[in-house]
Amino acid sequence: MARPIAADATATRQRILSAAGMAFSEKGRSGASIRSISSAAGVSLAMVHHYFGSKSGLYAACLDAMYAELAPLRETMTTKLSEGGDFRSLIEYAIRTCFRFACSHQVPIRLLFRQITNRGELDPGLRAQRQIPFLDNATTALSIATGRESTSLRLPLQSAVMLIARYGISSETELRTFTGATTAKEATALVENHLVSIITAILQ
Repeated sequence: MARPIAADATATRQRILSAAGMAFSEKGRSGASIRSISSAAGVSLAMVHHYFGSKSGLYAACLDAMYAELAPLRETMTTKLSEGGDFRSLIEYAIRTCFRFACSHQVPIRLLFRQITNRGELDPGLRAQRQIPFLDNATTALSIATGRESTSLRLPLQSAVMLIARYGISSETELRTFTGATTAKEATALVENHLVSIITAILQ
């Protein structure tokens, strides 16, 4: 049976997004070319323009796709914190879950880091649509869990996010270098435990 046209279109669009995410994360928005992205995705240049219009449209779609992947994680963490319970257990669960997510989603997170490195900040639209609502919702949930004022938790939360993301995008070689471990598995476990220790202290 032939594949539905919609399924083929979705798969093609995803291949382009995957190739573009890799290119933008490695070379930046200005360094990556639509031609090289189309080649990596195995599609024509015209096909990229058909789905995304321009390099700007493709870049914006990559960022949207990254945040779409992050959305379920954010919702789970916020809900879990809002439910209450033992604070240390909740925070440890959140840190370990977020770190493992970052390790398995390195390309989109590197893309976000690339934008912050180039601009010194998120795009204003992304800041308004994504960053500020996340900080508001997460600090409110943390306030319930810790009894602290939500405004006093904004900077500690952002520090926690940056630490998790920075270690999460590290290569296995870098993690072994940081920790002195001989295997990637041991290095990852050491970093994860370290993050639990320092972020718990930051947020308490």
